[in-house]
Amino acid sequence: MAGKFNYEKRHKYPHLLGDDVFAWNRFIDLHSDFFDTVDYDIHVGSGISSNEISPDKGPDQYRNLTKKRIDVIGWKGYHPTIVEVKKRVGLDTLGQVLGYEFFYRKEHPEIITLPLLVICLFIGQDDLEVLEHFHISVMNVS
Repeated sequence: MAGKFNYEKRHKYPHLLGDDVFAWNRFIDLHSDFFDTVDYDIHVGSGISSNEISPDKGPDQYRNLTKKRIDVIGWKGYHPTIVEVKKRVGLDTLGQVLGYEFFYRKEHPEIITLPLLVICLFIGQDDLEVLEHFHISVMNVS
């Protein structure tokens, strides 16, 4: 399996906005051979299906809107890495990334190794220690 997009700077990225775009572009500049290909805005989990919550949207549309969204899956050959791109990392990032890993593995049980990577502009020492404790790599690109 390989990503849909070449690993290179783009004019626009699905699901990335503002400072996240700056951080991702900076990462590409600093690590131009880190990945071969990438996927953006990968939906995982089952989402919520309910006309009661949003009667103006069909159940399938609402389910799609409420799925979890991985910023980037980076591919080196046939080996994926889950990537979360953030301006500032906090403890909530830990929950996000571990949740993404859980759902991605559930949907792709054939994947043996699945590294987790957070790319950021700012991270405090406490948050860095917690992420590293859970074997989540962090790259500060500021």
